[in-house]
Amino acid sequence: MKKLAKELEFISWIKRDGSGTKKVPKSMLKMMLENDLAKDDEFEINTLSMSNKTFIASGFNSFVVRLK
Repeated sequence: MKKLAKELEFISWIKRDGSGTKKVPKSMLKMMLENDLAKDDEFEINTLSMSNKTFIASGFNSFVVRLK
């Protein structure tokens, strides 16, 4: 499944070395939602937890998200 950033609720940013997650910076979130070059980028969505309704959204970066 593929989704745009505006269709997702961003919970955390997955570190590239896989050592954990951190809060999504407001500047990054604003860029993904408003920047003409980035707002139409699609994320590949994979299930993380069905009980918590969370997913991994993968693109240039990876995030833990919920669907809006």
